[in-house]
Order: sequence, then structure tokens, then C-alpha cells
Amino acid sequence: MSGSTLADLVRSAPLALVGLLVLVAIWWDGAFDMRYWAPLTILTLAVLCALTVAGTFSLPERGPLAVALAAIWIFAAYTMLSAAWAESAADAWEGAARTAFYAALFTLAAAAPADDRGRRLTAAGIVGGVIAVGMATELVLLIDGSNAFLAGRLDDPIGYRNGTAALFAFAAWPLVTLAARRGVASGLRAAAFAALVLLLGLAFLTQSRGLLLGLAGGGVASLAIGPDRLRRAWLALAAAGAIAIASGPLLEPYHASGSGTGIAPESDIATAAAVLALLATVAFLVSLLAFVFDNGLRASRAARRLRPVAAAGLVALVAGVAVVGLVRIGDPVSYAGDKWDEFTAVESSASGGTRLGTVSGPRYDIWRVALDQFEEAPLAGAGEGNFHLAYYRERRTDRNLADAHSLPLRLLAETGLIGSALFALWLVATAVAIAARARRADASERAWTAGMAAAGAVVLVQSSVDWLWLIPALFGLAVLSLGLAAREDDDGFEPLPPRPLPRGAAAVALLIAIVSVGALFMSGLYVRKARQEAFTSPQAALSSARTAERLNPVSVTPLYLQASALETQGSRGAARRALREALELEPGNFVTWGLLGDLETRAGDEQAARRYYRHALALNPLDVGLQELSGEAGR
Repeated sequence: MSGSTLADLVRSAPLALVGLLVLVAIWWDGAFDMRYWAPLTILTLAVLCALTVAGTFSLPERGPLAVALAAIWIFAAYTMLSAAWAESAADAWEGAARTAFYAALFTLAAAAPADDRGRRLTAAGIVGGVIAVGMATELVLLIDGSNAFLAGRLDDPIGYRNGTAALFAFAAWPLVTLAARRGVASGLRAAAFAALVLLLGLAFLTQSRGLLLGLAGGGVASLAIGPDRLRRAWLALAAAGAIAIASGPLLEPYHASGSGTGIAPESDIATAAAVLALLATVAFLVSLLAFVFDNGLRASRAARRLRPVAAAGLVALVAGVAVVGLVRIGDPVSYAGDKWDEFTAVESSASGGTRLGTVSGPRYDIWRVALDQFEEAPLAGAGEGNFHLAYYRERRTDRNLADAHSLPLRLLAETGLIGSALFALWLVATAVAIAARARRADASERAWTAGMAAAGAVVLVQSSVDWLWLIPALFGLAVLSLGLAAREDDDGFEPLPPRPLPRGAAAVALLIAIVSVGALFMSGLYVRKARQEAFTSPQAALSSARTAERLNPVSVTPLYLQASALETQGSRGAARRALREALELEPGNFVTWGLLGDLETRAGDEQAARRYYRHALALNPLDVGLQELSGEAGR
């Protein structure tokens, strides 16, 4: 290995390491729990801080990427600032820490020292890692996939069916791009196409409706940027057609579960997995023959004539599908009206076929609450992470949810027009940076840029109808991909200025962020410790809960644990005072009022308990338990 090659690998190591850890975090439910994503956030921020102190960043002084970097960090700071007016400052703090993680990932991908080869290897490693996760999932399904399914739909490895769909769809368009590249080894192209079929099949097993939006959004980004548009369009349609042909056996677990209402038999899961494995094998063999022919086809007059034929065939196919769709729909106006009624219905309707054609569910009710919350505070928003309190007050269903299930509506409700504008500025500036890079790049560079941009777009677009923002490993992959795609060439960068003041200020800001996330993580650690100790030693649990409170003085959870430990020790008055402190922090939290009611019930004061329960019920009117405890059941 030459000295220059070794130096390039060392320079690319920070970016590659963080990318690898984000991939590994997929196995812990996408790092949904803070105990998984907080250490990763601290590490990423520490890497940025070290690179800042060393002065090895290559930050653009101007242009769209500079705007994007500034916008995402200002947005992260704004989410932290929103704790000042949020009903739950603790939720705003935690949400701001998660946002800082995304900002750090984007900065690392867009500005950390790494040559073009290092960035390409990182991108290939990310996509390859998702393929490896898909192959491991397929193996699990073949052996015993019962634990990987929930209500007839593939749930693992994310632990959330729509998130699992987005994970496997993330790699779809980069694989399409690789399979379409003439000149690449035919075996590699065929392997890419087979992996595409496998991942799409696994995504189909989730029966996620948002998957369709994500794939469409990624397709628009991919086809708008990269070369080989006709090949990629045909390959994407071929993969979708393969899934459609095998949809019968692939849907068996869903059908056998009662269309998502029960448990799928292990035999049906194994059958679906076997069919998918066979389908991927056939896809490899058939595409291998096609790619051998395609790679050997010379640019003769006959070959050039294939292009208009392929374009005409694509147009005819799309038109044919549209006609068949219109025939099946019948009256479009009536169909749209029926779908609107289905969407706005409070109760979900089960589908006997595929779930992808339905629009029922709780989202209309959730989005209604989000828009109402936005109207109450249109400029600043209710505060990062503070949707759930309004939802429980205003919901019309009994679904216990904590997020708006739509990133745009979440931003409007929780961060208002200011936060939404900052996020939109980051997104638009990133898109402009990607487009500018694509215009300057050659075909090969443009192809992988298109693939990574499309991968990020898949998750972003699906986030418009889901809560993928709250799954850091998954959304982090999207942010990394967008940063890699937007990064300028090395000759378009200037290193950090040698003046110590700006570097010192940036390093101090990053250190403050590290301490902030570290306090959250340690508080969570002591909360878990207190819960474990509650069964063996109330005094130890009380000590751990008080430590958690000192680390996170705006959280009500440590106060709940203190109240429990104090009551166990016989100090009911002190327990009551702890819950009163929690009320001062979050007066609109129905949980605290309910716990006060429980405390008075055990003390024998039914009148006081009922008063507390009625306060809780006013903040969560559809809770059946609170209705019964407050004496309001049936009214």
C-alpha cells in the first residue's frame, strides 16, 4: 500500500467509522431508544470537534452547500431554544439532541476530510450494509420468521413495519443505478438487480403504504439527475413487475393473519421467503444474460435505434397501466370521494387484498390535531417534541400516539413557520448543491450522486406520511446520503481559517452540545437504574432517581420514580410533593394528574382522587380507564 493510499484511508476513516456505526445501530430497532442514539450522537459530535480543533475541515465559504450547513445547525439550535416555551421542556431538549445528531451527520458527510474514493467507498458501504441486512433478514425468515412479523407484516429489523420498508427501499435506486451502468461487469450488474428484487420483496412484505411514496420520490430524484434514464426506468419496472408476479405467495402471511389482525403462521412466512429467494435467483440469471448482451452491444446504427424503441415502449407501458387503472377505478370523481371518506373515517377498515390500495387509518385525525396546534402558535410552534400533549387532549380515536406521523406537519406544529422555513432552506439548498455537482460531474460521478440523492429522498418523502424522523439510524442514513451527494469537489473547498477564534467558537459550541447530550444519556441511565432498583431497594431507587433529576432537571420521569420510592418507604407527603413538582414542570401532562389520583386512592381519600382523575380526564378525554376512575364512564 502506497503512502498516499494509506493517507487517503486515514483521512476518510472518521466518515467511514460513523457510517458503519449508524448501520450497526439498525439492529437496535433503528436506535429508536435514546440509550442507543445518544452515544452515537456524542461520538459524532466529538469527531466533529476534533476535526474542528485540528482545522482539517473543508468548509465551503459560499454557495448552496454553505447555506445548507448553516441552515441545519441553526434549525438544531432553534429546536433547543423552543424548550423555553414548550409545555414539555424535556421533550424539546431530547428532540434538539436528536436534531443535532442529524446536523452532525450531514456536516461530517459534506465537509469532513475524505477524497472522492473515500466518499464513494463510504456510499458503497452504506448501500452494501443495507443489502447485508436484507440478506440476514431473508435468512431469518427462511429459518424461523415468526418473531420478525407483527400482525402479518414484516416488522424487523427496525421493529416498526413502515421503518423496515423505508430501510430496504433506501438501497433500491442506488442498485438500479448500478445495474443500469454499461461497462460495469455483467455479474456485478446482475447481482445488483437480484439484490434490488430481494429488497423490494422484503419491503413488500411490510405492506407499508408510505413505501410507494418513498420509492416514487426517490425515482424522481434519480431520474432527474443521473444518466442512463431509459435503462434505469426499465430496470425499475422490471423489478416491480417481478414482485407483482410473485405477489400472491408474498401476501400469504398477511392474508393468513386476517389481513393484519392476527398472527401469521410460520409456514406461510417460510413459503413467502422461499418464493422471494427463488425470485431473486431467477432475477440474477435472467438479468445476467441481458447484461452480457448489453455490455457487448456496440454503439452501431442498429444499437442507436434501440433507444427510441425503448422510449416508445416505456411510454406505451405507462399509458397501458394508466388505462387499466382507470378502467378498474371507473368514475374517477366517485372513486376519489370514496377514498376521501375512507381516509377521514375515524375507524380503520380492513382490506382483504393488499393493504397498499387502502387509505384508512388514524392519520386524518392525527394531522387534524397537528394543524390545529399549528394554528395556535403559527410562528414559533408548540415546541420540539410537544405534539403528544395536544393530541391526547383533542384526539377522536383511542390510538395512543406521540407523533404527528408527518414530518412537514410535525415541523409546522412543533417549530412553527420559523423552524419549518429553516428546515426547508436546508432541504432546498442541499438539492441545489446536488444539482450543481451533477452538472459538473462526468457520467460515472453523476450516476453515484444520483443514487445517493435518491436513497436519501426515499426516506425523506416517506417521512412526509410517517414518523421516520424519530428513528435516528434510519433517518441518519438518509442525511448521510444527502451530504455525500451534495459535497463539492475538493478544489471547491477552503480549509478552516487558521485564525483560532472561529475554530475555538465552533469547538466550544460542539463541546456544549456533547455535554448536553451526555447529561440526557446519563439521566436516562439512572432512570433505568432506579426502575430496576425499585423491586429490591426503594432507598437505592430514590437515590438514582434524584441523580437523574440533577442531570435532567426539566424531566418529570425522575420525579415519578422519586414519588414511587417515597411512597414505598411510607413518606406519602413527600411523594405528593414530588408529583406536585412534576405538575409545575408540565401542568398539561395527564399522567401526573393520574398518578396523584392513584396516590390518593391508596391513601383512602376517594374524593381527592376523583378530583385528580377528572383533571387527568380533561387532558385525555378518551381514556377509558380515566373515565371509569373519575366516575365519568358512559357520560
